[in-house]
Amino acid sequence: MTEISVTVPVYNVEKYLRRCLNTILDQTFGLDYEIICVDDGSTDNSGKILDVYEKMYPKIKVIHQKNQGLSVARNTAMEYVTGKYTMFVDSDDFIAKNTLEGLYNFAENHKSDVVIFDFFRGSAELKNSKTWHIVQILEKYGNNSFNIDSAEPFVYRFVPVATWSKFYLTDLIKDIKFEPDLNNQDVPHWAEVYVRAKNINYLPVPYYYYCQQRENSISTIRHKKAFDVFRAFSLAEPPLKASGHFERLKSIHYAHFVCNLVNIMSKLDAELRKEYIEKIKNYIIDIDYEQFDKEDFFPFEKTNMKIIRFIKENNFDEIEKYMKQKNIW
Repeated sequence: MTEISVTVPVYNVEKYLRRCLNTILDQTFGLDYEIICVDDGSTDNSGKILDVYEKMYPKIKVIHQKNQGLSVARNTAMEYVTGKYTMFVDSDDFIAKNTLEGLYNFAENHKSDVVIFDFFRGSAELKNSKTWHIVQILEKYGNNSFNIDSAEPFVYRFVPVATWSKFYLTDLIKDIKFEPDLNNQDVPHWAEVYVRAKNINYLPVPYYYYCQQRENSISTIRHKKAFDVFRAFSLAEPPLKASGHFERLKSIHYAHFVCNLVNIMSKLDAELRKEYIEKIKNYIIDIDYEQFDKEDFFPFEKTNMKIIRFIKENNFDEIEKYMKQKNIW
């Protein structure tokens, strides 16, 4: 029986692909696992590298398809998954040697549907890397499980939405599709996972090495695809509403949303600013601004919400002056 399926979407990452695959192959895990690689129409040597690895290692299965984006590549991979558990690894990232063993044993011992774990983040070469650690969840829950019904609202705020930051029971996520042609596809996917999972655990061990400054990451996107943030957060609302928890999590949901809005706005190409501002004006943020400012949020979250409120209440000329004064533009 295959215990773990590791899915790896691949697109033009020949520089980092071998590193990624080697770390998944070089695991201390003694049980059976598989590696599902989807070549999403790479135009560099990534596809050829995958074919070589597939011939060398029986664990690896390669699927080649035309370029359709990360979401579709992940959806394709899930069609071939046979493991009890599933892990997602992006092909320019890599994992620690004991990752599969540690996560599998923890999930089995705690009967976890989802295991959230720590990770390192830094440049592609991991210079000056930092560890992502969720002290608030550790202090509140330790090794105990939680879910959307039992967890305090702050949990939804602090758990990273990144799909690769979690270890999943395959049956839980098998039919949850990633939205095609969408940056920030992790946002609605995590919302759907969070409302379904009965036993979520946090394991404060940094197993994953996340390389920032990718070409299509939210931190670097400057063009029209940055507008996807509106659709991503809209798609996260229906599962939260269906669960009956949206009102309880609404302030946190919007805090996350506006922080993304302001971050993108600071990097967006100048010719798209006016259109982006109009999108913000037309997007319904059903929140009491005064009440939000009194709640237990970080200062930067309150500042970002004030920026969004200013945008909604002023014309573009005033907004442009304001943004320059705040050094956002």
